[in-house]
Amino acid sequence: MLRRILAPIRVRLTLWYMLMLALVLALFGAVLYLTLRTSLYANLDGVLRSSTSLLANMLEVNDGSLAVDLDKPLQWNDPKQGESFWRILDPAGRVVAHSVPNDLGSVPILPQAFETGRHGQEHLQTLYVQGEPIRVYTGAIQQGARLVAIVQAGVSLSDVNQTLSTFAWTILLALPLTVLFAGWGGLFLASRALRPVDQITRTAASISARDLSQRLSLDLPSDEIGRLARTFDAMLARLDEAFREQARFVADASHELRTPLTVMRGTISVALSRPRKASDYQQVLQEVEDETERMSRLVEQLLALARADTGHLSVQRQRVELSGLLADLADHASTLAEPKGLAVFAQIAQGLEANTDPDLLTQIVLNLLDNAIKYTPSGAIYLSAEAIESYLIQITVADTGPGIPQEHLARIFQRFYRVDTARSRDVGGAGLGLALAREYARLLGGDLTVASAPGDGATFTLTLPMAQSD
Repeated sequence: MLRRILAPIRVRLTLWYMLMLALVLALFGAVLYLTLRTSLYANLDGVLRSSTSLLANMLEVNDGSLAVDLDKPLQWNDPKQGESFWRILDPAGRVVAHSVPNDLGSVPILPQAFETGRHGQEHLQTLYVQGEPIRVYTGAIQQGARLVAIVQAGVSLSDVNQTLSTFAWTILLALPLTVLFAGWGGLFLASRALRPVDQITRTAASISARDLSQRLSLDLPSDEIGRLARTFDAMLARLDEAFREQARFVADASHELRTPLTVMRGTISVALSRPRKASDYQQVLQEVEDETERMSRLVEQLLALARADTGHLSVQRQRVELSGLLADLADHASTLAEPKGLAVFAQIAQGLEANTDPDLLTQIVLNLLDNAIKYTPSGAIYLSAEAIESYLIQITVADTGPGIPQEHLARIFQRFYRVDTARSRDVGGAGLGLALAREYARLLGGDLTVASAPGDGATFTLTLPMAQSD
């Protein structure tokens, strides 16, 4: 039950706020109480000093002796109206004069106070007589360096203690009331401040993987809650796009896998529809083998993309001499381009080195060269490589083909995306090569970009970090 009550964060925040406020108020009240007590005692001690000074000035001293007329009482300014006393003692400790006897007249003469007065020093002490606190002041009356008499004055502390008691009870009663009122206000403010969090929670609870289109769209200031709401909306947008991309990916993969299966099933069905010659069966098997190879390549590409997405694709970095590697790839591309009458020109700077995975880099460049050869009817393919900005290597593959329309450039690296006028299944593409090439490039710490215009060919640029000197 208690855990359920303390579960909301607004309740815990309010309780912590109340606890801290109670501690601060208690400390503040204690400081005020001690300050008031010190001030009242100091004022009372000042009154006692002033009264004894006036009393000493009324005494007559003849030849170092005290002259006191007991038949003519001294006029004592009673600061407490009957709750004080005074007395005068000679150096031997005998009382030679005192105030009118009252309830305080039985205050004992303390040896410590008397000895302090004999040495010409003042002494302040609180005594308890019949349970009542009394503040007693002891001072000396001197003529030159000679001690003439000792004067004592005392006053009851009942009024002071009553004032302190009233003040203490006021603090004790005001503190819990203040904390409770502040706690109510804190709970109200916390509930109002955290109300958007409740809305975020309800919205998150209502969102499912099938519908990520909902948004908070809260009009909040740029505080912590406002930034949380906008971050939550941005996260939903990313998740929505990711789920849509996944759904498109699954649909496209299913379509790409279904096509060769349909072709194989149709080919086999036609072959089995009636008896045929051995050469016909061989032709059917050849077609099935071609479609099987197509499916194998597609499955391998899908597996590579899945590994790249989950971070399980192994990257074996080593120091690679790129100039020689790219020259070999250019020679390989020349062999592939020769049947179409295409020329391959290579312009590769010498001494290029990178800490990279040679297998992945080879797949990237071969994919770019293969695409350039497939989609270039006539002309040439250009492969170049150079160092830029002293820390990057730029590898460029350009062609003289029909180019890529501007509306397709932003999506050219999407999975299963094909430009109808330049990329079709007739040349064997499934729309995964460029997507896989960019994933590989980013795994190697670089990037792959494209620039093109209709009729001007396409230029793919791969950037890689240069190997650092040992």
